[in-house]
Amino acid sequence: MGKKRKDDGYNDGKFKAIEYFLKGLRAPIYKVINFRSAYKYRCPICNYYGPFLDKNNRLRAKCPKCGELERARMAMLVLNEIYSSEKASKTDVLHVSPENFLRKIFKKNYKSYISSDLYRKDVDQQFDIQSIPYPDNSFDLVFASHVLEYVKNDKQAIKEIKRVLRPGGLAFLPVPMLHDKTIDFDERPPDKRIIRETGIDYFDRYREIFNEVKIYKPGSFDQKFNLTIDMQDSLDSNIYQMPNLLPVCKA
Repeated sequence: MGKKRKDDGYNDGKFKAIEYFLKGLRAPIYKVINFRSAYKYRCPICNYYGPFLDKNNRLRAKCPKCGELERARMAMLVLNEIYSSEKASKTDVLHVSPENFLRKIFKKNYKSYISSDLYRKDVDQQFDIQSIPYPDNSFDLVFASHVLEYVKNDKQAIKEIKRVLRPGGLAFLPVPMLHDKTIDFDERPPDKRIIRETGIDYFDRYREIFNEVKIYKPGSFDQKFNLTIDMQDSLDSNIYQMPNLLPVCKA
């Protein structure tokens, strides 16, 4: 993802195991305290059912058991739809900036698994996705959620992801939907970790490289999973929705 800087503030994964353990302890307590809540949902990741936690100004966004958010629940549902047990058992996976819940699922159910990141130490390989150190046609699935907004030369990274995929392989490449049109910065702003503010038009960059791009939306699945991103404006308490879109790119 570019040259390392000491002040980037990236989590190197040192305390991830403790973090995930503590997250798992809060669900029963939160469920009892909020048992009268009119808003109850099912988490397709950990199968928790009950009220969800707010995440900053995002209403009912986080599962209190596994701690995952709307985009993670969406990813789980899409993976379940695409990969049967038999197909998963034949699928080699490269997982960039790995989510803990997916790491466990990929390791358990898929043929082979490699986790990677530029900064984190709790991964199998550390590398820059602008230059992936694997031969052509090495993987059937590349999963890199909310990664490309940090990458200096994102088009090169997308080409690298396509290169290491086998024909017909899939890349899950969601990015945050912050605008209608993507804003690219020449350099990383001093007050931001990202180098671009991605928008709905960002998927056109995938279409330039991949043979097919399918966009999954919250409406593709049951509302009981709460996949919409409901934001509360702290200034006037208005509620508005940000798009939760998952592009699946086919090599």
